[in-house]
Amino acid sequence: MAQNGNAKRILIGGAVALVVIAGGGGLVLKSMLDPDAVRAKAIAALEKQTGRQVRMGALEFSVFPTLSLSVKDVGLSDMAGGAYTDMVTADRLQASVGLMALLHHEIQLDGLKLDHPVIHLERTKQGMANWRLTPTGAQATAKPDAKTQQAASDWKVQIGSIRISNADVDWDDRLSGSKGKVALDHINLTDVDGSKPEIDVAGHNDTGSFTLAGHTGSINLTSTARAGWPVALKAAFKAGGEQVGQLALDGTVADPDHMKGYNVTVDGNIASLRAIDAFVPGLNLPDVRRLTLKANVVDGSAADKEGSTPLLNSLHLDTGAVDAGQYLSGLTLQGLSIDAPGPKDTVTINSQGQWQGKGLKLTGTLGSLQQLDAAVMSHLAEALPLSLDLSGDPGSLRVAGTLGGSRAVVNVTASAGQLPLPNGAVLDHLDASTHLVSEDNGAHFQLSDLVVKSTQLALKGGLDLSVHGGVGGVPLVSGTIDASWLNADALMGPPAQADAKKVTAAPAQAKANDEALPFDELRKLDMDLRLTVAQMEFEGDTYRNALTHINLRNGVLKVDPLQAEGTGRRLSGQFEVDATAGKTPTVSGTIGTLVLPAAWLESKAGLSNMVQGALQVVGSVRTQGNTRTELRNGMNGHLGVSMVNGTVSGSALGELLGDAARGALGSGPIALRCFGLHMAMANGTANVDTIGVQTNALTVTGKGTVGMVSQALDLHLVPQLMISGTGASVPLRVGGTLSAPRPKMDAGSDGRYAIGLLLGGSNSNAVTDPCPATLKAAREGATGPEPTTAAPKAEGGANGAAGLLNNSKASPDVKKVGGLLKGLGILK
Repeated sequence: MAQNGNAKRILIGGAVALVVIAGGGGLVLKSMLDPDAVRAKAIAALEKQTGRQVRMGALEFSVFPTLSLSVKDVGLSDMAGGAYTDMVTADRLQASVGLMALLHHEIQLDGLKLDHPVIHLERTKQGMANWRLTPTGAQATAKPDAKTQQAASDWKVQIGSIRISNADVDWDDRLSGSKGKVALDHINLTDVDGSKPEIDVAGHNDTGSFTLAGHTGSINLTSTARAGWPVALKAAFKAGGEQVGQLALDGTVADPDHMKGYNVTVDGNIASLRAIDAFVPGLNLPDVRRLTLKANVVDGSAADKEGSTPLLNSLHLDTGAVDAGQYLSGLTLQGLSIDAPGPKDTVTINSQGQWQGKGLKLTGTLGSLQQLDAAVMSHLAEALPLSLDLSGDPGSLRVAGTLGGSRAVVNVTASAGQLPLPNGAVLDHLDASTHLVSEDNGAHFQLSDLVVKSTQLALKGGLDLSVHGGVGGVPLVSGTIDASWLNADALMGPPAQADAKKVTAAPAQAKANDEALPFDELRKLDMDLRLTVAQMEFEGDTYRNALTHINLRNGVLKVDPLQAEGTGRRLSGQFEVDATAGKTPTVSGTIGTLVLPAAWLESKAGLSNMVQGALQVVGSVRTQGNTRTELRNGMNGHLGVSMVNGTVSGSALGELLGDAARGALGSGPIALRCFGLHMAMANGTANVDTIGVQTNALTVTGKGTVGMVSQALDLHLVPQLMISGTGASVPLRVGGTLSAPRPKMDAGSDGRYAIGLLLGGSNSNAVTDPCPATLKAAREGATGPEPTTAAPKAEGGANGAAGLLNNSKASPDVKKVGGLLKGLGILK
């Protein structure tokens, strides 16, 4: 027991002695270290090793339990020409100091900690990166005397491990086009000065978080020579608190600064591709679910050339559901797989999904990975074999041949029971085929043996595209299309339903009218197309032997001839737009007879929902200008517009003729027996010499003026309103604008109103049929179809306005006329 007690006393005494000796040694060491001198040595050494200016605050030493230092306000300047003053700043730096290394003029830091650093990373398009440091003989910022300066420059700073917390990092990589910022919760780097540094990073932004772990080869910030520099990293991503994907990168990189000389295997999976937006916003990626990717990627570029060329040595891509609606409306895929085990293996594609609610299946091949790489990198200057088959409920499509190369040949065949078109129309029982040849490395394309057959359309022909064949090297499109049958009404889709409650004249859009029209687009393409149609259904009529020739050359567009034979009329006309560079664009046309949809013509005139049917247009017009306002103001010529057997909006007539007519006509569509107007245009005004409208309930004749730009009205109208064979005639003067007409009674030169009653039994009271004279004037003597219904007639009734009020036995309809006159304020 005594021996044990002695042993304990000896051990305790020895420990106390060691503590005393260590503490005393620490005090001696602290008294020997000059913080200002060490700070100067550290700054000089870092500036020499990095080639940048270094900023440090006051340095403090602690010797217990180990020698360590602490410094506030740390900064490392940006590269020359960089966007920031400092590339790195930090609130505080702390680290343990290797004591023995000081004897060898080294400041060896281990467990280095940086509090809240702010790091700005940037790389130019030429690959110059601000994190690449250039050793120089730069002297310390804090200038010691010459002797101390020389001694300090011989010192070195070595770092063993780094721990960074609460870091803000932003980057602008113009070489790859990546830009953004992220908050890093921590960065742990161990064995920094060794051959296999370990990396542990965690970070987040407003919508997601990530972790990164792994190792690389030795870190040398002063050299780009890294042949075979290894990299093995794994990243995991979260968004909304849920795991959304992970990615592993394993391989070697020769020159990371310039993204060259890599050979890496990428292996990852992502729950949703759009989750990447949480980390790299603005990519506009498609909605792809459960994506799995494994690929070997190598750099195929020469070491002495700028940029890199990523090539695939192997590829496996597999996905779940894909919403491809942004590329083709209504397209969704249940899955997509692309496989190529090696660079010389064929790329196979398999997918299935739905389009517009109908099932689809895609199978095919794209040649080998080497061929695919070469075709993509050469922009299809290299040939790519392909064979794709698309089949399903909508129909089938087969594309086979080669794309790209000096001469590419592709055969395309398609069929569909019913193919929906974007405007709501459909093609029924469709069969189509064509033969595509590309020559001169894509400079010349020929689409030959084009055949399309369906219920609505049957045509054949060919097209030719020369990419630089036009004036000044613009593309040139030429060809001939011959249609044996064309149902234009069906292909235009269902007509828009007019809303009777809407205002029937659209307000003038001054701002839009003052915007320059895209006439310069006519100088970006040359065209020479000839189109023929043996038989065509258009606006409810049948036309035969339709022919047009479209010629666009050096900004001058000519459509001549434009002709067809219809029922009771012959279509003919020509149209020209001269948009030659340096000149004010000129638009001109001579129309023997054309038929245009009323809705289309109304939209161009700033109107809506007034009439429905086929408008016959004749005349000659010329104008010039860069905007719609200038074109309207500059119109000169004459124009006639007519229609028979269409419909007119009751609300439109009500707006034009006033409250009493609106109440009698209602707001819905009214059968239109005939409509016509004829005008002469000059000095921004249309002088309308003929206006004629007739329905079963209403006849309107008149004349007046309309402002081409202001749409100001000054119309003198004589409406004759019929109620069951009895009615009244009231002259009106309509002012205001097309969007807001203001009708009022129109007095004669003697100040009296020429009010008439439409009563049977007297020729003077008969309803005049305006259609023959109106149509003749509006058609400028050209032929056209006649109304299919007879003109309305006034039937029996009392004579005289007083009889309408005083004859107690008058019919209810006659009394309605009296009420109409009272509503107009004519009778008391």
